Amino acid sequence: MRHGHFQDHAAGQGKRERTRAALLDAAVHVVAEKGLEAAKISDITTAAGLANGTFYNHFTDKDQILREAAYGLGLEVARQLDAEMAGIEDAARRVVTATSRFIAILMIEPDWAAVLLGSADHLPGMREEMFRYLRGDLERGVAQGRFNVEVTSFLLDQVASLIAVAIRVQLQAGADPAVTQQVCESILRLLGMPPAKARKAIESGMRVPS
Repeated sequence: MRHGHFQDHAAGQGKRERTRAALLDAAVHVVAEKGLEAAKISDITTAAGLANGTFYNHFTDKDQILREAAYGLGLEVARQLDAEMAGIEDAARRVVTATSRFIAILMIEPDWAAVLLGSADHLPGMREEMFRYLRGDLERGVAQGRFNVEVTSFLLDQVASLIAVAIRVQLQAGADPAVTQQVCESILRLLGMPPAKARKAIESGMRVPS
């Protein structure tokens, strides 16, 4: 198995940290191959080239390693999005930029998509953690008068579902900017923006360089 995100970051650290990173990267690989629910601890240790007993020196169970993998990948995606969105104040443009860049990142790292989408569906607490940044931008948009909605958990679920569908479609059929643009417009319309203003925000937000 090739090195992944966690092993790259553990390079130069001690043996324990490197072993833990190898298990995390193996978990990402196995989830991408088999799905979050079907992945087994033995699959993870086999992929990492380690004994089953080694797993329990680092993690108590499968849920713990999957939560840590999802959290670590989520932090990396958030770091990249923060860099892209620095200085963008308009909430509509922030939503478009975050959505389009999030999709683009997961097209480059499809294994990450399996972990992040799967953990949002199956691991308690991960969905709320992932919604934290989205909720902030939606509340900003309401305060700016850009969005005409009440920010509820149901609304966040709707937005997240649209993004997940766009990711899954493009993972199957290939990256398609038209699909990303369509989902951005659907989200902004869901948030109460008129069509002309939604299209203007999309044009501005999707010009952010990758």
